[in-house]
Amino acid sequence: MSRSILTLALALSLAVPAAFAQSSGNGAQKMAALQAEVAQGKQAYISRQLAMDPAEQAAFWPVYDKVQEDLADLAERRRANAAAVTAGLRTELDEDDAEELADEAVAIEVDQAKLMERTYRTLSRVVAPRKALAYVQAESRLATLQRYEIAGSQLP
Repeated sequence: MSRSILTLALALSLAVPAAFAQSSGNGAQKMAALQAEVAQGKQAYISRQLAMDPAEQAAFWPVYDKVQEDLADLAERRRANAAAVTAGLRTELDEDDAEELADEAVAIEVDQAKLMERTYRTLSRVVAPRKALAYVQAESRLATLQRYEIAGSQLP
């Protein structure tokens, strides 16, 4: 089970950025387009992606709200880790600290993959599996956008 989660984490972290880079236009343009789509609000973006009927919405949004709490925690961890890595690379970072930061970076990705796996399982019982998958994919795109924004803020 844990091996499949790690594989999923790696696949998600590699596949989505590659998909943006390989599609028409460059990665920066794709990220800007996604930022513009989400600018109206994440819930509106998700609603457009899933096109749910009222019954599906009633089942979906409570799950979504809980997932957003967990994603906010992961986002804070990701930002703190990125800042610590950037600061550490500008100073003398010993091997133990470097290993700890690397372990945390990987743990964040694994925790996000586990969250998305649980989310898919939960949602696929209350909405069509296709819509549960579409939601997980939308969150994956948004996580890529978040990584992109964090990376950009860490540049000198």
